[in-house]
Amino acid sequence: MRILMISHMYPSPVNPTAGIFVHEQVKALRARGHEVRVVSPKGWAPPGPGRWSSYRDVVPVDTVDDVTVHYPRKLTLPGGRLGHRNADAFLLGIRRTVRRIHANWPFDVIHAHMLVPDGWAAARIGHTLGVPAVGTAHRADVLDIPTQGRQSRMRVAEAIQTLDAVVTVSRAIGDAADSIARPRRPIVVVPNGADAEVFLPRDPAEARRRIGIPGDGPVVAYVGKLVPRKGVDTLIEAMGILAARDGGAPRLVMAGIGGLREPLEQRAVQLGVADRITWLGKVAHDEVGWVMATGDVFVLPSLSEGLPTVVCEAMACGLPVVATAVDGTPEIVDDLATGLLIPPHDADALAAALARVLDDPALRARMGAEALRRSEADYTWAANARRMEDVYTAVMRG
Repeated sequence: MRILMISHMYPSPVNPTAGIFVHEQVKALRARGHEVRVVSPKGWAPPGPGRWSSYRDVVPVDTVDDVTVHYPRKLTLPGGRLGHRNADAFLLGIRRTVRRIHANWPFDVIHAHMLVPDGWAAARIGHTLGVPAVGTAHRADVLDIPTQGRQSRMRVAEAIQTLDAVVTVSRAIGDAADSIARPRRPIVVVPNGADAEVFLPRDPAEARRRIGIPGDGPVVAYVGKLVPRKGVDTLIEAMGILAARDGGAPRLVMAGIGGLREPLEQRAVQLGVADRITWLGKVAHDEVGWVMATGDVFVLPSLSEGLPTVVCEAMACGLPVVATAVDGTPEIVDDLATGLLIPPHDADALAAALARVLDDPALRARMGAEALRRSEADYTWAANARRMEDVYTAVMRG
């Protein structure tokens, strides 16, 4: 089967970790014998220096792990100023490239990640070429974009109605999509996965030596952006609460970048826990498994999630997970079985859950073992690719 993947989220010389989960899916599909090419439009960079000047370093066609990736240019404005017109700009940016690819390499199906702008554009191009188009909804496309105005909501509805199949990463996201518009066929839930070669159980002592943190004492691991939606401010507050207990706060290993880092560091100083936090910044994808392995528990205090790939990865490392019960997260974190679920914005509940896991080695071991078992059964990219094959086959049959 020949699959054309369309996604504005994909690794490039500008950002080698962007959309890494899409790349992992592509690799899994290729491992099952399918041919896959990718179209990932990048912003047009005006002449001279500026925040987007690095986009000029992106060549029109490149390879990522032997995958051919096309990087056509599209109009992009800062601050989302294009609004619902971003979908039009996306379509204009990729249309000629997709037609040229199909003329030289006729593909059987188009798979777009994000319903808007990617899926909306893919449905229109697929209709023109007579090729079925599938769109995967992740989170923002059905939870955030529809709230940006009537026209934006209409674009999402149009994508849901015109795609040959809509896939969502969780039931919660599927229910949200269903509430916006009626798809052509029932929505299919295909969870994200983890790269089993990167995310696997490792020796915590070796991981801590590798990352450069002390080898003794409890450790909590966090991997993700340092932005409000991830609830990291609540995590720092929970560290302050944990500092008051016997033995003080655990060590917190934070991997990720974002605009909240400086205020988070300042708050950690105020709470007296700055010396308990290790800030790693941006970490290469192949090293993230080692970061997770430093922890006795993984934490994700998000305010909203589709189905967090990072939780799939933590479970593949054999870690119990303490996470907020938002959107699709409870579909993967089974409370008391693979981790603990807490409400968002609740530092006391987060601190109590972390303490419960850290203070009970037997509970921690039992949760970690069950998390690993479920990860291997349901949350790998190989499992994801098998499920996607069924979707592709269905739409190709009409």
